[in-house]
Amino acid sequence: MRLLPLVLLFAALATPLVPSLAAHARHAPPTAAEIAWARATAKWDLLRRDARAMLPPRPPAPLGVTDIDFSDFFNPVVGDRGMELTAKLRALDGQKIRLVGFMVRQTLPTPGVLLLAPQPILVDEIEYGACDDLPPQVVRVFVPLPAGTPVPLSPGPLLLTGKLEIGQQPEPDGRNSFIRLCLDADTLTPLVAARPLASASPSIPQISSQP
Repeated sequence: MRLLPLVLLFAALATPLVPSLAAHARHAPPTAAEIAWARATAKWDLLRRDARAMLPPRPPAPLGVTDIDFSDFFNPVVGDRGMELTAKLRALDGQKIRLVGFMVRQTLPTPGVLLLAPQPILVDEIEYGACDDLPPQVVRVFVPLPAGTPVPLSPGPLLLTGKLEIGQQPEPDGRNSFIRLCLDADTLTPLVAARPLASASPSIPQISSQP
């Protein structure tokens, strides 16, 4: 009779693990893009609390483009009505802006769309759905690609330029976007440290798409 409580205890402890193990069992082996993403963002993960302090400086912004940062999105003091957009961000609605961030690595990315965050982040929609720990500053970026084309998984910081849109909007993946960026081109520009003009810049390898 003493074995019965032990069996029940073991079953209670093992039950929460079943959905997690089942979800991971459905995952395909990591692609070359996912491996490159993990290696390139490892150093940023070590500096997650202050990764942006280690970013290289941006080149001068093109004419008519305003540089903004994630710290420009919301007022630092949260009032009775929750987080509120800054006057600077509201004034830039509909205008060209430039932003540096990290592409969120997703298990179920939306074709033609990427999520841009202040830090390297991995989300698992298969196991957790839309219930993740993305920060409120995440920007939904629309890339002008052919219909159904996924955005290539790009490691490291990206320097993206496009038209800013603000306002709550439901999205096909079940999320609600509040800050959006519509890119003019279908290329993702990495933010890299400036090199001397005399040195040859190595070519950036093409990275395969997310699964």
